[in-house]
Amino acid sequence: MELHDWPEQVQVPRLDVSELRAAIVAADAAGFLAAVIGHEIDDALQQVGAGIPIALRRRRQEAEPVALSVINRLTWRADAGDRVLAEELLAYLRREPPAGRPVPVDLDMLSTVLEGDPGLSTGGYLDLRTGQVYDESATDPMIVGEDTAIDIEEEPERWLRLDIAGSRDGWEDMAAFAGRQHDEDLRARLGHAIEGKGAFHRFRDLIHDENLSEEWNTFSTDRQIGRAREFLADNGIRVG
Repeated sequence: MELHDWPEQVQVPRLDVSELRAAIVAADAAGFLAAVIGHEIDDALQQVGAGIPIALRRRRQEAEPVALSVINRLTWRADAGDRVLAEELLAYLRREPPAGRPVPVDLDMLSTVLEGDPGLSTGGYLDLRTGQVYDESATDPMIVGEDTAIDIEEEPERWLRLDIAGSRDGWEDMAAFAGRQHDEDLRARLGHAIEGKGAFHRFRDLIHDENLSEEWNTFSTDRQIGRAREFLADNGIRVG
């Protein structure tokens, strides 16, 4: 080897999030493990974690090392919701029931309401019986109709109020994504894009131009899901 001729760094294949989610929806443990093992998962730990219980039930011997790895990575990363998910996965690994009331809620839908546009919505409600998430407009008979409107007062214990958190978390996601870029020029341009009014639009335009949309979507979705999971845990609820 010639002087300064260093070996190339091995590139770990990026996780295919669509493949991952399809396997989870289909409860396909083999497909889930194939999507995860040998791939870069650190930006999608919340999404990967959703498939661990399925894999442990159906292919425990293969799934246990993956579960341990995800738990360790969540503990090290320590973003919102990571501790909650790590504790849940550890309970599954030990064959113990996780803490919290199980509700079959879709975290994507929940995060959409929690982090929605305050100009378009004031929040919503989570049905603790079915796990369905509703925008607040679903309670207004003038909007959805008398027969369709949800009556919160009829069964108040059935509903959990969802208040919009505002845009601060979303802005911090952009700042975190900008700060992790290795290219100094790109990091500076992303940092400049999120300054002042119109930050979200400028950031997304730049992300698109730099072919980083897929990477950004994985990163931001995971952080949103983590915050939704933590919100549930703060209210004594887990995804069931």
